[in-house]
Amino acid sequence: MAKDKLRDLHLFAMESALPLSMGILNNAKSGGLRKIIDVFKSKDPFSEFQVDGETSAKRVRDKIDQIIPGLGHPVVSVEVTIENNDPNHENNDKDSLSSTLQRIDSHLDELSQYLSNDSESIENE
Repeated sequence: MAKDKLRDLHLFAMESALPLSMGILNNAKSGGLRKIIDVFKSKDPFSEFQVDGETSAKRVRDKIDQIIPGLGHPVVSVEVTIENNDPNHENNDKDSLSSTLQRIDSHLDELSQYLSNDSESIENE
């Protein structure tokens, strides 16, 4: 359980806190304290800071990953489930594949016949 909390904290730091802080730093560099105050007066200052800092945060995460792979871009666990609603799913796939292969074979026969007829007409000329 403690490992999950640490992973969640790491993910929060890399995905939320880092872009936010980088956005604050970028605004401080470009406009000083006045610009930071203006952003805080906006409708959603935290989102603005995160958007402003995302590019810088990505560079920081990439550099961290160069030092210790996986630390800058943490792995997120996911659950995947596959549901087969059709009990004949495998049979349908085989039938579909079979009909497609038969159609291709038929087209190849037609093409071969066309090409052989065309080459015979060229030879007769």
